[in-house]
Amino acid sequence: MKKLTLKLNECRPDTLPMKRLGQYLVQLSDLLGAAEYVHFTSVGEGSAMLNVDIQDAKYDQVLMHVREAPQGMGSKKRRVAYESLQKLMQEDGTGGALLDAGQTALLSFRTPQKGEKPLFITKRGTVQGRLYLVGGKDDTIPVRLEGPNGQTLHCEASTELAQKLSIFLFRQIQVSGQGIWERSVEGQWRLKKLKIETFTELDTSKTSTVLENMRALSGLKWASMEDPHGAARDLRS
Repeated sequence: MKKLTLKLNECRPDTLPMKRLGQYLVQLSDLLGAAEYVHFTSVGEGSAMLNVDIQDAKYDQVLMHVREAPQGMGSKKRRVAYESLQKLMQEDGTGGALLDAGQTALLSFRTPQKGEKPLFITKRGTVQGRLYLVGGKDDTIPVRLEGPNGQTLHCEASTELAQKLSIFLFRQIQVSGQGIWERSVEGQWRLKKLKIETFTELDTSKTSTVLENMRALSGLKWASMEDPHGAARDLRS
């Protein structure tokens, strides 16, 4: 068994209600995944330390889940669990960290400051996704993309550029321009709005070919490969 601990900095076991403990554990379980192989063991003393044991065979998989969620990657369930843990800590006025057996922080949750507000910056950026809306009556035309994780990316374009974009409805595109970006009090960045200056259609044909080749190789065990990404590159070439 390998051990992980969710430490709640400003909470103590004698001040953490059972119901609240249960809410933390539900979200922690969803974040870690591999539910049948992760077991809650105890609440440690001092700051509330929620201790779990993970079967060795699934430990690397769990670590991957932990690293992906803050980057907006992985399954929707794990991303929501990560955000829910942040919300619980914000409500409780505590920061925290997910620690390994050596007390190294694998994931940190900052303590929210009272009255802290989101930060906005304006800078040039690039996003990509599936174009699903181009329309409006004003000189500036609303444009919407569906991002890689299903999020809505709010953009706008000139009338001339919107006419060109409309040809690519329901296709994957990449757009660049001046954007407004928001950093939440939890430290996460997201696009508020981007004014499109240039765009390109993304070529998805190579990805489709790779997936077809993967399916054709029945019995292929990606998890047991030393370099699965290298194998995917070989299939693509």
